[in-house]
Amino acid sequence: MSKPRLASVGWTIVAEPLFLRAMSEQLIEGARRRGVAVPPEPHTAAVLGELAASLFLHPLREGRRVPREEAYLETAQRLKVQTSAGELAVWQWGADGAPLVFLVHGWEGHGAQLGAFAAPLVAAGCRVRTFDAPGHGESPGDSTSVPHIARLLVELVAQSGGAVQALIGHSMGAAAAAMATRYGLKPHGLVLLAPPLSQLERTMRVAGRLGLAPAVRAEFFAAVERRTGARHEDADMLNLARRAACPMVAFHDPADTDCSFAEAERIVAAWRGARLVPCPGRGHYRLLATPEIVRQAVEFIRGLP
Repeated sequence: MSKPRLASVGWTIVAEPLFLRAMSEQLIEGARRRGVAVPPEPHTAAVLGELAASLFLHPLREGRRVPREEAYLETAQRLKVQTSAGELAVWQWGADGAPLVFLVHGWEGHGAQLGAFAAPLVAAGCRVRTFDAPGHGESPGDSTSVPHIARLLVELVAQSGGAVQALIGHSMGAAAAAMATRYGLKPHGLVLLAPPLSQLERTMRVAGRLGLAPAVRAEFFAAVERRTGARHEDADMLNLARRAACPMVAFHDPADTDCSFAEAERIVAAWRGARLVPCPGRGHYRLLATPEIVRQAVEFIRGLP
């Protein structure tokens, strides 16, 4: 049997259908497992690239609130906030008119995960809001991205009244908080918990895990840019760092396996007025409820102009 023929068009490799079918089995199976609709054949490189983008942008609603998080929300006011993504689930602690701090959760998380910051911030004189992003928690939708959440942050702050004092973001939420400054948000400071490096790095990691053929990979990268409405370089934390819209402090476990500590070091090194606080033994999620991390974050925010 002859091997499948590959033809080169520019720098993109275009594979024959049989070759694409063999290379796409893992992608199709992954989409089915996560409830993402698989389009009918023929599965061309373009079709498979779009499917990979659908999978990449589709969170699972697996982050159920634990009793501690439910307790945080019991002390909050539940709000109904209409946005371009529909009516999002939003909670507020503290009095209207106080300096505003927004808490931004990570991928497949929910707003209550950062609830440990609420009471200390209110005690420091702040008003605190968090929300469930589209496709997460109690909010509608089945897809989202860092650029999408960044743009929604601009909307949410505008509807909250007044300026935003600070944003506290975890993982994907850290990237969204930083990217919101590109869309016009002007916080006085950022607290980033386990920040990732870039949208492109994430797409490359997913492409490798799915074993995408080169032609599918190229279509996937292009589809993510088109569907998020942001170029990969615009969603790169190093590029955002070089613009340094405000002071920043990052907290990160050196042994974090979800987001690389070495990448956080690169971000902080490129960010004027930033510092990195190593948090050994805190992992990717225990950062969110560690009293010493909460204390330092609140202290940082209290010291902002």
